[in-house]
Amino acid sequence: MPSSVLIIGAGAAGLMAARELSARGHAVTILEARNRAGGRMHTIQTPSFSLPVETGAEFVHGKLPVTLQLLQEAHISYTPVEGRMIEVQGGHWHRQEHFVEGWDTLMERLQELQQDMTVQQFLETHFSGARYEALRRSVQRFAEGYDGADISKASTLALRSEWEKEEEEQYHIPGGYEQLTDFLVAQCVRQRCQLQLNTPIKHIRWQERCVEAVAEDGRTFTADKVIITIPLGVWQQENAKSSIAITPAIDPQMEAFRQIGFSAVIKISLEFKQPFWQEYEKELGFIFSEEIFPTWWTQHPHPAPLLTGWINGPQAASFTQAGPQKMQQYALYSLAGIFGLPLVFLEQQLVAAQVTDWGADPYTLGAYSYDMLPSQEARQLLQQPVANTLYFAGEALYTGAHPGTVEAALTNGKEVANRLMQQQ
Repeated sequence: MPSSVLIIGAGAAGLMAARELSARGHAVTILEARNRAGGRMHTIQTPSFSLPVETGAEFVHGKLPVTLQLLQEAHISYTPVEGRMIEVQGGHWHRQEHFVEGWDTLMERLQELQQDMTVQQFLETHFSGARYEALRRSVQRFAEGYDGADISKASTLALRSEWEKEEEEQYHIPGGYEQLTDFLVAQCVRQRCQLQLNTPIKHIRWQERCVEAVAEDGRTFTADKVIITIPLGVWQQENAKSSIAITPAIDPQMEAFRQIGFSAVIKISLEFKQPFWQEYEKELGFIFSEEIFPTWWTQHPHPAPLLTGWINGPQAASFTQAGPQKMQQYALYSLAGIFGLPLVFLEQQLVAAQVTDWGADPYTLGAYSYDMLPSQEARQLLQQPVANTLYFAGEALYTGAHPGTVEAALTNGKEVANRLMQQQ
């Protein structure tokens, strides 16, 4: 017999779970704190920018089955990411094919590793001393910049597994992830889901097969079961404005959420009058540098004069709450250092700017997850429902080859919906 289900959060995991459940006759109510669906998929379209700007997820990281199937189903186009990858060190530009000394040895040591340890312990054990200073810096930059991982906490075995399965092909969605959000919302509504926006939930009271969710404004919603898809950062900061009290308490699960790493991200989009970077590299795709905003990418092959800057991991956490004005200033300083251009030139060329600090976002408090040493065991606990009544979903609970992605959230949302249906 179909259940009634509350889904807390209308991000990728929540929408996917709602789509699966409602397609099979379950009565689904989605409760979303924001005034929009999509969560960390958020495309903005304003007159100041010449094309849609992704403040959150932007790329499809490989031939990801669930994401690509949905895009095809929705007739949403996606195109391969093109352009050269450039590394800038000390003002010198070189193609990223350049490897630092010891990289081959690093890969050998990773293959030999049997007992997990943090990335910092791994580097100190196998690559100490001045000879490997550049290698240690390169690994740290990659682990922090790509995975958002604090190397003093991050699992080496987890990063090894991810690096081994990394896909070469990446894709971009012209028009933005907003199209996928709209498609999923439309499907859910067509299948008679109730979608309540502007509904922050403050308290969940439950007993077996009976759930009551109390909103900030006092409204209550009841169902047989609940799937909670709030981001890991909200679970980890119990006293945050967006935190949810649960009665009776679920202490083992709350502790498990603290055993998974969660990164901060600050992302900035800057549109200029002209694509001045083409004078340096006509087919520029990505820049990796040692500036405050170390990572940048263009829209190549699209000719739009838009650059996107990215700070991830511990460095982003250190700047959280700095404010858009200050972060825009840091971004322009970074570009001045990378291109050797006067700051005043960049300021004169600037047409539009958008800064998004996901660590400061009250309904996210971070960007995406990474594995610490106890994360695998914690995730196993969180994949089990509490009394077949409380279920948890989100990219942080995904166990496949593409962690920290929209694919991870979509896949996990689908898996949790299927689990709920099997445990009627």
